[in-house]
Amino acid sequence: MNQQTQKLYVGNLNFDANEDQVRELFGTYGQVEDVKIVMDRFSGRSRGFAFVRMDSSDTAGKAKEALNGQPFQGKTLVIDWARTEQRDRPMGDRPMGERRERSGEGFRPRREGGWGGNDRGDRGDRGGDRRESRQDRSGGFYNR
Repeated sequence: MNQQTQKLYVGNLNFDANEDQVRELFGTYGQVEDVKIVMDRFSGRSRGFAFVRMDSSDTAGKAKEALNGQPFQGKTLVIDWARTEQRDRPMGDRPMGERRERSGEGFRPRREGGWGGNDRGDRGDRGGDRRESRQDRSGGFYNR
């Protein structure tokens, strides 16, 4: 039996809901094999969704039809078939190094002497008149 057709996504879950409560809710439609509430790694709190694996695709389908759009602990549940796991995680779940690599922006050390590359450091705040800055760097070429 294909385990993916037995697995349901449970969205808009109350942040205070625990696995036993979700197991009890889905247990009225068949045997619940596994409940996994997804937790935030930094805060340790629920992220507001879970995955429930039922004993068969029939019981999973019944639970999906019966519970989708129903209130549970003050919130309206969103129940759908769980998608297959993907290797590419959402941006918020990636370590900082991976995020930079994917966007093409690597770490670039700061140049000596500020942004303009000169030792005066007059462009360190990236502000000012750009025309004046060009004149300074070009030795007055634009003034001729």
